[in-house]
Amino acid sequence: MYYRHNLGYEYPEKCDQHMITVKNPRNISFDENYNYLPKGFFPWIKRVTFWCAMNFLVFPVCTFAFGVRIKGKKNIKKNKKLLKNGAITISNHVFKWDYICVLKAIRPHLVNFPGWKDNFLGSEAWMVKWAGGIPIPTDNIKAMRKFKIAMEDILVSKKWMHFYPEGSMWLFYPDIRPLKNAVFKFAVKYDRPIIPITMSFRERKGITKLFTKWPMVDVHIGEPLVPNKDKPKNEEVERLHKVAYHVMQEMNGITPDMPNYNFDQTPDNYKKTM
Repeated sequence: MYYRHNLGYEYPEKCDQHMITVKNPRNISFDENYNYLPKGFFPWIKRVTFWCAMNFLVFPVCTFAFGVRIKGKKNIKKNKKLLKNGAITISNHVFKWDYICVLKAIRPHLVNFPGWKDNFLGSEAWMVKWAGGIPIPTDNIKAMRKFKIAMEDILVSKKWMHFYPEGSMWLFYPDIRPLKNAVFKFAVKYDRPIIPITMSFRERKGITKLFTKWPMVDVHIGEPLVPNKDKPKNEEVERLHKVAYHVMQEMNGITPDMPNYNFDQTPDNYKKTM
């Protein structure tokens, strides 16, 4: 069921503009000398520690706090053979804990994800890195080249990777904003299936209203979208881009006959629905 909250948030004018700011950011340069994908024993220990904390503490807390319900888990189970060489997951970006929801939905798989570089400058940066975050550099061609090498290393290694193709987080925004093209280029280049995941919301009722004003969360897992290797790459990128956007909107109960269904993925043309 489609639900729109009345929390009174003011969303940015541009659909990929960031809604939050990082307080007291540290001075770190994400240039060509930054280690975008740490390897070795200690990074591995951090990841194992993170995964244990997720399963025994964070998942239960998240489920209780947001009433998390997962729908479509069968779409991963029945496609194990298709997904054995790695996969790309994508989702809308709607609150701080949505990455936890994604990990809970796809477990036991653990993923890396490219993220807004400011998230690696604040007090929670260590958690973002332990969770598998990789900062996206800007205004530095050499740094971007090294960042892309890290992305390629993950995909070639047949691991899973998560993307937020909307480009920024809008707190509890109920609709799907236009998706960036980069993730679909990675999927086509490395022949990796894309698993669409969305978060939708439902109203708090009864005693749950005492905990927080935020709505409760449903996580939807869609069927994998598979690149067609027989088609020209640019054509296939465009097809996946269009299909994924349609699927994600429908997973959240937004159909073409509704006024908030969006057909145009040009960021400058997107009209806010709240």
